[in-house]
Amino acid sequence: MKIRNAFRRGFSLMIHHRMIIGIIYLVNLCIALLFAVPTFILFHEKVGALLLRDDLLSGLPYSWWSSFHFNAEGLEKTIRPSLAGFGPLLDNLELLLTGQIQSYGWFVICIGLAYLFIAAFFNGGAIALYADERRSFSTGRFLSFAGTYFHHMAALAVTTLVLFALVFKVIQPAIFSLVDQVVGDSLSQSFAWSINLIGYALILVLIFLLTLILDYAKVILISEKKNSSWICIGLAAAFIFRNAHKTIGLNLLLVLLAAALVLVAGLLSMINSSQLLLLILGFIFQQLFIAAKIATRLTFYAAETALYQEYAAARETVKKRKR
Repeated sequence: MKIRNAFRRGFSLMIHHRMIIGIIYLVNLCIALLFAVPTFILFHEKVGALLLRDDLLSGLPYSWWSSFHFNAEGLEKTIRPSLAGFGPLLDNLELLLTGQIQSYGWFVICIGLAYLFIAAFFNGGAIALYADERRSFSTGRFLSFAGTYFHHMAALAVTTLVLFALVFKVIQPAIFSLVDQVVGDSLSQSFAWSINLIGYALILVLIFLLTLILDYAKVILISEKKNSSWICIGLAAAFIFRNAHKTIGLNLLLVLLAAALVLVAGLLSMINSSQLLLLILGFIFQQLFIAAKIATRLTFYAAETALYQEYAAARETVKKRKR
């Protein structure tokens, strides 16, 4: 199967099972309320008493922010000027690349860990529907598949945490220690910038490959009905190695799609939302963006499933001919 055909097939599967997007969106909304309600109460107390509402609509007063940040505790520590609009995407990317996950605060980290297992639950259900020959959607079948494969998906989620911890606690410091040695006492800013860029690029490539392998491990586990999630990691790595141009090419195409989505969201966030109508429109756009992010992630899984199943079908055909 060609890359574009796998993409089309994956997109078609995602659209056919579009109800999954609504289910995941509602769960995301419930989780978001765990942050939104305390944050609203917090700002109502901190801002309402100081009559800063109008000032905050037009900009962020630096003196107030400095005082707020200095005295921040608990959930307050997770609030940054980039919290609204497009900012969290770049903010979170910086924390990801530098491995400073603890900067989120323990409340956010704990909710994030819980969400990781919730996502694992839904991932199993979605991939199983994409791999199922009947190709029909029902909420009952989706949740049934999700429950059936949850222990495997949870094991892969834990494996993901361990591997990413290894990347950020061992590999990333080693890479940037080497970067510091290479840069040394160089007075050339462009040279230092280039070497640091290479270091970040290596981290990104490593994250991309790990994510790719773990994605296909999920697909293989469900498509082949394997009993060991960890064995599937090895099978996924072998599959990717044998079909590198297709697997990597497909995911690069999907990454470009995700990047385009982020770019559009960034452009929309530049609109001045000081008026009520624009605030409402901004909120609607943000919700559409969240739904589009969910759809994009599901398209990843659907396209990967389509590509692997085509490979598996061709492999079975070859085996039958040899008989």
